[in-house]
Amino acid sequence: MFPLVMLLWALLAGPLLADSDLPGASATPEARAHAYMALDPPDWDSARAAFEEAAQAGSSTAMGHLGWMYEEGHGVEPDASEAVRWYGRAARAGAHELAMKVGWMHLSGDGVPRDREQAEHWFRRAIDAGHAPAKIAWASVLIADALGGRNTEHVFEARSLLEEALEQGAVLASYFLARLYIEGIGDHPVEDGMAAHYTRIGAESGHPQMQGWLGLMYYEGRGVDADPVAAAKWANLAASEGDSLGNELRLALDEQLEPEQIDEARRRAVEWALARP
Repeated sequence: MFPLVMLLWALLAGPLLADSDLPGASATPEARAHAYMALDPPDWDSARAAFEEAAQAGSSTAMGHLGWMYEEGHGVEPDASEAVRWYGRAARAGAHELAMKVGWMHLSGDGVPRDREQAEHWFRRAIDAGHAPAKIAWASVLIADALGGRNTEHVFEARSLLEEALEQGAVLASYFLARLYIEGIGDHPVEDGMAAHYTRIGAESGHPQMQGWLGLMYYEGRGVDADPVAAAKWANLAASEGDSLGNELRLALDEQLEPEQIDEARRRAVEWALARP
């Protein structure tokens, strides 16, 4: 399920309303639309009309709701083309996450013809507006291309986009940056020190898979000085969140370390977890 749908349902959450509870004529069109959708059963026709009124006034959220209604078939026949039209209007009105959604729909052929050029257009629109998630999303597409042997030199553009996103505080970018340096994807070189740098950022943010990677790096002394206690600390944290690599490493280290080292690693893991906000 796309994040937009979850967002919309969160907006819709709340107690069901009776007709007598509908907002008066002075309420905003979007408030009326939400009230109509909260009826049991929802009054989709009235909700759509109210959203259209709000959209005409320039509301990007109303445009997004209309796209969702047409995509999911709420009160109308499902119509992906009409959904894309409304999502596109919302994107042009500043809803950058919906530019991404249109991009993904064109890239995957989700209800509309598969069109790489159109997909890139919509991702670039959000990127040019400085939208960090769009930078990560398009970088992930370029990396997937390189993994498939296509345009392998574009990994450097992907890296630049990811570095920008990380500077903006989007920690997920560290996952893809770490992979570039760990795996040497496409034309990108393997570099253990940078791999460990970005892996640490992700591990410290609480990413279980990257905690497992960092544990293995400490175990092997790759990009960092070998430290079995630090390896066990990160393996314990990764394993506690269900990461398979972390669990395998934890079990292996439990057999290799002295009891006091195991206790120290667990103490460090608990301290790290308790210090989390």
